[in-house]
This record gives sequence, C-alpha cells and structure tokens, in this order.
Amino acid sequence: MNQQQIKKENVILVADDERALRQGLQMLISRRYPDLLVLEASNGLECWHTLEREPQIRLAFIDIRMPEMDGLQICARKKEADLPVKIALISGFRDFDYARQALRYGVVDYLLKPINPSDVLRLVEEVVLRSLPASPLPETCERQERLIIEQIRRWIHDHLHEEITLLDLAHRFHYSVGYLSLLFKKESGKGFQEYLVACRMQRARSLLQDPALRIADIAQQVGYSNPKAFSMAFHKAFGLSPTDFREIRGKDTKN
Repeated sequence: MNQQQIKKENVILVADDERALRQGLQMLISRRYPDLLVLEASNGLECWHTLEREPQIRLAFIDIRMPEMDGLQICARKKEADLPVKIALISGFRDFDYARQALRYGVVDYLLKPINPSDVLRLVEEVVLRSLPASPLPETCERQERLIIEQIRRWIHDHLHEEITLLDLAHRFHYSVGYLSLLFKKESGKGFQEYLVACRMQRARSLLQDPALRIADIAQQVGYSNPKAFSMAFHKAFGLSPTDFREIRGKDTKN
C-alpha cells in the first residue's frame, strides 16, 4: 500500500477543547507515523460532524467533557449511526460512572489525563496499523473483558509473594492504567488495591493453619517484607492478629 492510499484510507481524529493537548497528540502521532493523517476538532459538535463527514476515520481520541456535545453523547450517536470508527475516551475524571457508561458503548480504551504517550501509540498500532475489526458486538466485548480480568487474577494469585502495582500490570497486559483500573472494578466489584490486599490476606489465613511456618515467612510469601505491616493488614482484615488467629485456630482444631 502506497502513502497516498494510507492517508486516504486511514485517518485519526483528536477531539479536545484544550488546544495544547490536541496539538500534542497530533504531533506525537504524526512524528511516529508520518503516513497517517491526523485531524483535529475543538468541540463535541465539530467532532461529530467530522466523524459523519469522514468515514475513513479509523480511530478517534475524544475528550469526555467538551463544549457543544460531550464524549459520551458522541459515543451514543456513533453507536446509533453504526459508524465503524473506534473511540478512545480521554478524561480527567476518575468517576467510575463515566467509565461504566463508556464501556457500554464499546470504547477501545479510557485514558486518564495526563495521557501516557505510549498508550496513544499502542492504540494507533492496534486499531489502525493492524487493521483490527472495527466494532465487536457488545457481548463479545464483555466476554473479552472477563477473560482479561480472569487472566490478570490468575497472574496475581501466582505472584502474591512479589510487589505488584497496577502500573506493572498495565505494562504487562498492554492496557492503560486508567482503563485497566476501571475495567477491573467493573468485573471484580473491587478496586485493584482492595482486591490485591484481600488476596494476600486469604492466602495468609490459609498459610497460618500450618504451624510449621513462621509468621515472618508467611508475610514474605504474601508480599510483605515488613512483618509488622503484615500483622496490621491482617488485623484490619480479620479483626485479630496473625498470632491470635493461629492460637484460636489451633484450639478449634483440638476441640
């Protein structure tokens, strides 16, 4: 495919009322992929008219809050009009209600400001350059989301002895931190950190039933290098210290 064909058939739209952000993303994408055409829109209405007028737009980065029309309204219209464009929403808000609604519209990502440039380039690579299907069915999206979270859960359970951060998981599984955090809460019903601590504590409770294991060693096995921090977390989760839990458990076993 020659350059003219690429420019004609693969267009990216950046819609945000912040001029600096629009131009920053436009420059980032154009410098990395000079064969792609990047359009800009400064408000929601201009964004929508551009999407209607330019059916060759493959990917649109859209701010969730803009004058004239917000990002969620654009997603709703796009879905109703059955446009093939894929949308990545940009937001300075961590409110899960926004993300939950965005996920229903089948957005490909939910990027929190300040935007990580690598997330933008990854989306361009996956959506435009690899020619992925434009609009998976909602049930397919939900199934994919469940599979993603299940894969992450398995990895967490296998690595509870290690330090685990959401940023590490985002890099490992190739999703933005914002999208992965919100998707994780949607699928598990808990925030990432809450889920991680719960997993560590459940594993610790199971290990404490083995009297041959020292509490300090158990702390290490569930990711705590500081036994005192482990004891505090365990007490917060179960209302008693690891030592007290072990003593009570031992008495229950004898009885």
